[in-house]
Amino acid sequence: MVTTPVQLTDLIVTVAQEHVDVLNRLTAAVELSAQLDELGDHLIGHFVDEARRAGASWTDIGESIGVTKQAAQKRFVPKESPDLKPSFDRYTDRARRVVVLARHHARFSERIGTEHLLLGLMDESGGLGAKTIAKLEASEGTTRLATLNALDNTSRQRPEQQPFSAHCKKALELSVREALRLGHTFVGTEHILLGLLGEQDGTAAKAMAATGITKAAAEAHITTEFRKAVSAQRRAPREA
Repeated sequence: MVTTPVQLTDLIVTVAQEHVDVLNRLTAAVELSAQLDELGDHLIGHFVDEARRAGASWTDIGESIGVTKQAAQKRFVPKESPDLKPSFDRYTDRARRVVVLARHHARFSERIGTEHLLLGLMDESGGLGAKTIAKLEASEGTTRLATLNALDNTSRQRPEQQPFSAHCKKALELSVREALRLGHTFVGTEHILLGLLGEQDGTAAKAMAATGITKAAAEAHITTEFRKAVSAQRRAPREA
């Protein structure tokens, strides 16, 4: 039996310290509960992915979590769909623009893939995601070139409800997981980059691998940049 690292007393104290009014405390408790549910889902998802990489079957995974093989697949295998879960509520403006730009790059395609998301990420050049790619790629512009070379340039009739590919949906799911793992309350372009790198079977990850960009190096650079930003904010003189 795993000892729960989060104690109920700690959560009660946290809510009580941040809010005086009892109804505000109740509202905060509900919001915190939803966050914990999301963390739990991503915790399980992380170890499901780990088990799959280790060669575990969906039957084995289903038995481990107490459901059928079909139920496990339905819950954890992203399907091609125009709908996105989770929603973009916590995405930054830059991150949302990346998705809009991805749709633009996929305007002649039947679906939106990780390659389109990566092109949108690089188009949003002011974001930390694009800056990290520029910092780590073998030479300037090689990642964009590798991604463009990987595109299917056959023009097709775009469906009215253009779906995101399964790989793209998984990358966006991993973006949220990366944000949660790093303790961030938002999803930015840097998290989208980490999500794309985490979905190793996607075209985007393969294009970046060809130009020398690894997930470990990207995370190290992103973490360093966050530390610099926090340090600069602390050093900034306060207004009188």
